[in-house]
Amino acid sequence: MTGDSYSDIRPYNDDEIPAALERIVNDPFFVPAVNFAFPDADMERIREVVRTCKTVDQMQERVMFSIIRRIIESTIDNFTSTGIENIEKNKGYLYISNHRDITLDSLLLQYTLFTNGLSTTATTLGDNLLRSQFIIDICRINRAVRVIRKTDDISPREFLQNSQHLAEYIRWYISQGKSMWISQRNGRTKDGVDATDQGVLKMVSLSGPSDFVENFSELSIAPIAISYQYEPCDIKKTIETVVNMTGGTYQKGKNEDVNSILYGIRMPKGDVNISICEPITRKELEECGELPKAEAYKLLKEIIDNRIYKNYKLHDTNYIAHDILHRSKQYAEYYTPAAVKKFKGRMAYAEARFMEYGLDLKTARKVYLGIYAGPVDTKIWQ
Repeated sequence: MTGDSYSDIRPYNDDEIPAALERIVNDPFFVPAVNFAFPDADMERIREVVRTCKTVDQMQERVMFSIIRRIIESTIDNFTSTGIENIEKNKGYLYISNHRDITLDSLLLQYTLFTNGLSTTATTLGDNLLRSQFIIDICRINRAVRVIRKTDDISPREFLQNSQHLAEYIRWYISQGKSMWISQRNGRTKDGVDATDQGVLKMVSLSGPSDFVENFSELSIAPIAISYQYEPCDIKKTIETVVNMTGGTYQKGKNEDVNSILYGIRMPKGDVNISICEPITRKELEECGELPKAEAYKLLKEIIDNRIYKNYKLHDTNYIAHDILHRSKQYAEYYTPAAVKKFKGRMAYAEARFMEYGLDLKTARKVYLGIYAGPVDTKIWQ
């Protein structure tokens, strides 16, 4: 089995990089994209640097990590990471991450790995984001793996075949000593509770041996917990959730996913932490394997969730929201009056957007606070 069997979903190989980069620098979106990341940049100098890249590693080192560093410097007050000691060099892992932002969750992991001398990962990405050649080229250059989403146009049989195809590629990729990032669920967490979808675990197991322990041992699962003091898209998440929970159906506008990516990148995030949790052990898998299949998946999900909950870093915003939501002062020791004032200021801005959208303010406020308060409850359960 080779990576060439997966040309429809895999990232670009190094020999495909020069042609892709030439398309990128000549695309009409190149100039506004560069101006977004580097205002007042020398455009011709940027083109020269891009054209010097002949491999994925060179592109990431010379261009992408400069962009990520700028995002961190301009929108994050303090970026921290823990758990890098849990990762063995030159070993492939399946990083299963909680999912708070469309692109930043993975980008910040890549930056953490890179700055600690470890190889970056491939990243699964829904094909709903891959709408133009410009976006396709940028994503595939940065090791994006195409995930074909379930739609009304795809039959159950086709969806299963696509899932099998993706699962085979993930397992093959990890067998080469390389790592892959995948979110714990389809879509971002919108209620503050980072719960793994068992469907994700069943999908990645489609390509493995029938023995549960051997199947998941081959994947070397390492959970990831990422936490934002201020959620990049908290307002957008609240609007979508409230519309869906009050009898409507939220319809995404044209290019809304791409706009959400840009919005998430631009918004201030306060302090951000990413934790690389201890990988799932064989002993834990053996405990799962002693159970009937359905119960085994459930227990594995709980182990992953507990890792994420345990390693999730709570911020003052989490405690503030929990106390406001429950009308208490239970966690007052974890925040200051200044922090409360700042949070309420951001919440007032959010409420103005909710009113513009015509949402029931009481419902929207509860959902908005829940995004921040949820992690407090999951953390104290541990």
